[in-house]
Amino acid sequence: MSNELTRRSFVKWGTATAGATALAGLTSCAPAKEEELSETGGTTQDFGYPGEKGNGQWLTGACMNNCSCEHSRCLLRVYVEDGVPLRIRTDEEEDSIEVPQRRACPRGRAQISNMTSPARIKYPMKRKGWSPDAPNGEMRGRDEWERISWDEALDYIAAEMQKAYDNWGPKSILAAAYSDIGEEYFDPIVCLLNAKGGAVHHDLGTVSLGSWPCVELFMTGSIFEAPDALSLAESQLHFHFGNNWAANKAGNTSLQLNYAKEQGGRLVIIDPWLNQTAAAIADEWVPILPGTDTAFCLGMMYHQVENNLQNQEFLDTYCVGFDAEHMPEGADPKENFKDYLLGTYDGEPKTPEWAEAICGVPAATTRRLAEEIAKTEKVDFFAGQSTTKIPAGEMFGQAFYTLAFMHGVGTPGNYVGWLGMHEHGYSTTPYCFAGDASNGAGKNPVNPLAPPVIVLVPNWAEITDKDSWEKVDYTECWQSILDGAYGRDTWPGGKKPLDIHVIYTGGYENSLNSLPNANAGIKVFRKVDFVWGAAPFFDASRQYCDIVLPVATWWEKGNIAWSVNAETVYWADRIMEPLYEARPETEIAEELASRLGLDPKAVNTMTDAERTYYSFAGAIKMTDQATAAYEPLFTITQEDINALGVEGEPQQGSITIAEFKEKGCYKTQRSKGDALTYRPFEAFIADPVANPAATASGKFEIYSATLSAVVSSLGYSAIPPVAKWQIGDPEQGAGTQTDAYPLLLWTPHSLRRSHTVNDNVVSLREAFPQECFMSTVDAEARGIKSGDTVLMTSPYGKVLRPAKVLPTIVPGAVALQDGAWIRIDEETGIDLGGDPNILQAPKASGQASQSWTGTLVQVEKYDGPLTLKPDKDMPIVMPVGIEE
Repeated sequence: MSNELTRRSFVKWGTATAGATALAGLTSCAPAKEEELSETGGTTQDFGYPGEKGNGQWLTGACMNNCSCEHSRCLLRVYVEDGVPLRIRTDEEEDSIEVPQRRACPRGRAQISNMTSPARIKYPMKRKGWSPDAPNGEMRGRDEWERISWDEALDYIAAEMQKAYDNWGPKSILAAAYSDIGEEYFDPIVCLLNAKGGAVHHDLGTVSLGSWPCVELFMTGSIFEAPDALSLAESQLHFHFGNNWAANKAGNTSLQLNYAKEQGGRLVIIDPWLNQTAAAIADEWVPILPGTDTAFCLGMMYHQVENNLQNQEFLDTYCVGFDAEHMPEGADPKENFKDYLLGTYDGEPKTPEWAEAICGVPAATTRRLAEEIAKTEKVDFFAGQSTTKIPAGEMFGQAFYTLAFMHGVGTPGNYVGWLGMHEHGYSTTPYCFAGDASNGAGKNPVNPLAPPVIVLVPNWAEITDKDSWEKVDYTECWQSILDGAYGRDTWPGGKKPLDIHVIYTGGYENSLNSLPNANAGIKVFRKVDFVWGAAPFFDASRQYCDIVLPVATWWEKGNIAWSVNAETVYWADRIMEPLYEARPETEIAEELASRLGLDPKAVNTMTDAERTYYSFAGAIKMTDQATAAYEPLFTITQEDINALGVEGEPQQGSITIAEFKEKGCYKTQRSKGDALTYRPFEAFIADPVANPAATASGKFEIYSATLSAVVSSLGYSAIPPVAKWQIGDPEQGAGTQTDAYPLLLWTPHSLRRSHTVNDNVVSLREAFPQECFMSTVDAEARGIKSGDTVLMTSPYGKVLRPAKVLPTIVPGAVALQDGAWIRIDEETGIDLGGDPNILQAPKASGQASQSWTGTLVQVEKYDGPLTLKPDKDMPIVMPVGIEE
């Protein structure tokens, strides 16, 4: 290949599987000449690509990795020559705790390899064995592919969609794509489905938030409460359950937590393994068996009550339900939390010894930590989202908040929450939404099949048409489709019939890979009449389609300001033109709308220029937390409006569009004690009469009849009004292990991926291999050493992985990091890719939350016929039968 890399040779190069390895190295090559660097805004520390001409420019590339939470979207600066991205750098501005750099992690820095991966879908394709009259669905995932034209593909898709709407109606179509209004990944093709009459979505309950939403809402009257980063530093003790921000978010959260520690705070992390955050920052790591935090909390609270260490004045003033004297009106006094803790009526005191038998934390450690909490003036209580992804996860949520209430919250340094940190700043117009001349806000057609909800769960009180409910929960989606029914017998009208004939998989969602019981998902994909997908990459969900369409990435769309409320608004340049035949979803939606007899403008109501304009005009920034005051962020001149060729009004803001584009982002300017300082529940604590909590009682509810009633009404698992230890489903969760499946599985995040995104990047595969993490105790009992190939088995599937034996994992549990792309060996049915959802139990709990932590598994040394290559040597999955 010539040293001079043109766009044409670049595209051709990227079609080869070997290109993934080559492209992964583009950020670490020979130094560029200093005069060239000065022309392109570089430094002498930059590295140039061999043959680089030095006539390129630095652009701002969107990093749309969903790194567990919005805190961690970061700045990418991309050096581009002749339309080819060659190098990446990240934020290099002055770094301070008040205005930290938005530095990208390895996932962000690998985006050239991601965007140009051989896993890109290059052009429309059809399975060779598929035709409208003979779908041959059993060949999905096995068949060869053939290239077809865009017109052919769109004609096929429109005809099959119209057939489904005509013959079976909108409830016959599953939209396996993001569908929430406000989601930055909102898919205009979903808008198309909604305009056509709607579709079924698998978004009942939560896929990320565990059991927290209803717990927080009904116990505190608020939602998504947490201190801001500067307020966090006021705490003297940070008592954290399941915190691994260094891998989950990998942005500034670890920096800010470390700063809080440097200000004198002590950090304790309770987790099944010595994770990256605990190893790097924590003062103490407390190993615990997955899914048993509830028992640990109960043991600590027992010790506090036994020794009168609780803040009784706070409990009496601000809470209901702690003891018999402070129960809400109409509640049985015997149902108070204190008597449950002491075993007054059930005869079982929840002592630290009782807790030790369940969670494995020594009783002496439990007592010591309970005393430390009680004796520390300012405590920050935090629990990660996954801590309630367990059977009856609400019980840990209630126990966690009760523990915090027994200490006292709502004053400087005393905090409780599961988001970690509250960040202020911005609201911007979502990418796909239509503009309105008055306020820049937009609307797309809303799914007519979606009835009212309370924090992601059905609001039965406001659903007049009980048959209208068409939200299948994430966890049980695949099995429900196979069974032809979903929901619970306790729902109004009972279970709902489910007859899916068509699946659309798109909107940046890799559902087949991401939902539990993936083997059942494969059966679903092979059962229905038609499956089509639209995505940039040939991932698992697209590999089991009949027709796939190539979608442009964010780097190929760009030209928009965007924010995820992380104290930063970013600019996204168009880094490169769409590779191969990729198109943006807006164009695809318009083309399909025309074929389906719809007005294309009903599904794509803005031009690209209008979308750019409204991303500026719709951006506002908070100026005062106390009054929730906002003002425009951008200064927009008439010249700006004329340059875009749109209608609009000039406005005055904090930064000009030109300056914003040059910098690539706008950051919140913070200082200690400023108007954006945020301390949850401050007003309620200052005057609980004038500012009551938005709960049934107006106080914090340790006893919450509302929470119990709402969750129990869903029929997944009934919960009591106060926190109790409950054994989970007989087939999952701590306390239900069997001889056949004695180990508990949990699925931490990996720096290799953001959920399933980036698993096609070879350099990240090499740096972070997908391994079965297991304790030395469990490995030695099975004759397993690090590097051995092991077979992980559950009642739902089998996965082959290399073992990683560690002394820093609690015995009795194994971990498999989330998001690895499925790669099924058809002869044995074993997954060689390492997707934990092959193993995960498909059973929702409580408020239809996924109770994935605690799936029962067995791990054995593998001596079968399959050979497992290192992840870095595993070839990228390509469509078989396509001639390059």
